[in-house]
Amino acid sequence: MQVNFIVEVTSFYRLVKHQHLGTNAQLLWFHLFCLWNEAGFPDWLQVDMLRMMSMIQVNNKNTLIRARAELLEAGLLLSRRGVNRQPNLYQLQPVPRQSGCGMPKNNGFEASGGAQTVPPLVPQTTHETTLETGHLFKPDQTKPMVQKEKSAFGQYGNVLLTGAELDRLQQQFPETWEEWIRRLDTGKEAKGYQYVSDYAAILNWFEKDENDARDKAFAELMKETQLLLG
Repeated sequence: MQVNFIVEVTSFYRLVKHQHLGTNAQLLWFHLFCLWNEAGFPDWLQVDMLRMMSMIQVNNKNTLIRARAELLEAGLLLSRRGVNRQPNLYQLQPVPRQSGCGMPKNNGFEASGGAQTVPPLVPQTTHETTLETGHLFKPDQTKPMVQKEKSAFGQYGNVLLTGAELDRLQQQFPETWEEWIRRLDTGKEAKGYQYVSDYAAILNWFEKDENDARDKAFAELMKETQLLLG
């Protein structure tokens, strides 16, 4: 696979100006992209977590997991579990082009023969397919509501997740996803918590824990500084 390096990097720069993406996620994408370039743009790239942590200069594994999750959610990265305890495999996705920015109409990727392949323009009247159901909708028809089936998880069966949500949790928190389900399951049972989305609740709990840990560390640092100055 051949990739137009300049087009991809420029498109990513323009994307982050219009779409929120954390600093760590931006840095991780850039380093992975450069590593992908050095490897000759293979279909899949195997990278261990310690190397990715060093890429963005963090010591907390959860911080890396959060940055990686942002790229997965934004559709800029695909992840596949490594086999036999090998590191995960990653595949970078073409960066969406911002309309009206003067970029080439092709997606920056070229066929192996070197000729650029330009995807055909899709008129608005073309049938639309949804990835969740595979149903085909005609332009003048109203799309039916898609009911996502959820399964119960946890000792008490209080955590409801779709298959896709469970997969994302396992990718975002490969070592702690079961603990997050246990915490939410127990919390619902003991305190009667109710959430529209249990998946979103777990992400909120994780973010709150990160913020609390950061605030605690800052408070301890300030306390130590006051003792030194006093």
